[in-house]
Amino acid sequence: MICPQYKLLGLGHGPHAVLLLTISLGGLVASGCDRPATVQSLSPSKIQPVQSPAPVIPAPELTTLAPAPTTPRTDSTRPTPQPSAPVDAATPLPASAKPSSYQANPVAALALPPKPAQAAPRVPIRVAIAQQSPYLVIGSSTPATVVDQQGQAVKKLVPTSAENVIVQGGQLQIGAQSAPNVVWIKPESATGLVYVSGRWYRGAIQVIANRGKLLGVNHLDMESYLYSVVGAEMPASWPIEALKSQAIAARSYALAHIARPANPFFDLGDTQRWQAYKGVETEAHSTLAAVEATAGIVLSHEGAVVESLYAASDQIVREVHKGFGMSQNGANQLAQQQYSYQQILAHFYPGTRLAWLQFSS
Repeated sequence: MICPQYKLLGLGHGPHAVLLLTISLGGLVASGCDRPATVQSLSPSKIQPVQSPAPVIPAPELTTLAPAPTTPRTDSTRPTPQPSAPVDAATPLPASAKPSSYQANPVAALALPPKPAQAAPRVPIRVAIAQQSPYLVIGSSTPATVVDQQGQAVKKLVPTSAENVIVQGGQLQIGAQSAPNVVWIKPESATGLVYVSGRWYRGAIQVIANRGKLLGVNHLDMESYLYSVVGAEMPASWPIEALKSQAIAARSYALAHIARPANPFFDLGDTQRWQAYKGVETEAHSTLAAVEATAGIVLSHEGAVVESLYAASDQIVREVHKGFGMSQNGANQLAQQQYSYQQILAHFYPGTRLAWLQFSS
């Protein structure tokens, strides 16, 4: 398999950015294929299944699955954070921090280089959606096939019908059928969604038996992943410029973790320990629009992608991220005052530039 590499177009230099990820080879962004090991190449010894007593098979969580959403949501169930108060200029801050004022004063904006003729690449990402689980409930909105590591069919899934997955004797058991210790759940339709224990997901799901427990990993492309992240991290009802800022920050953060994966099996998790990701339930028309409008745009500094940290409030940014990062409440306030996403990002990530992610020639 020949692995793609990516480069950044429109890079600049800035004196103040906190560079948390260095990308070598002349600005190439490490792709998922640059990892030292992938699940496909893992030997049984690395998966380390264990022989355990036959577990008690749980009763099916569902007999039929909740209907999969057919259109993006237009609202968000995520509680709306309360806007944070402006930072008092007298408040002691780290030397690298930039106090936020949220006043409608003219501010600099990050310049966006000309859009390249080549479309932005669809970058693959691996997200852990279940870790150390005793069992999973799986299903599909369309006909789907469970396949092994060699792509051989193990089982067919009937739409809207639930199946339990457990570990038995170091191998997987799907319903009443035995399966290898690593399988993939792949919808047969491009529009198909996979159900895993209460949520619907785009892309494919990999299920791994590891030490008697289950690991579930969602494999999908970056932009589809961000549809959900933007709505999980920021209320979908917020102004579109705030949502665009969130999309770019989340894309840059995710790319940093693709280059520096959390685990041989996945790049990052689905909780706020990384970035919140809840499948299609947090998608909305506004989050899709924000992601598509900024597709391929990342924050950069001196030829590298910036691990663009962010948090709900200025206080958390100061205390946890040493003053460098985006306040989501602050981005909302600035957007309400007609700041563009380029001004918002300039405000919170001083010294950075915008760049286009492209395949390396």
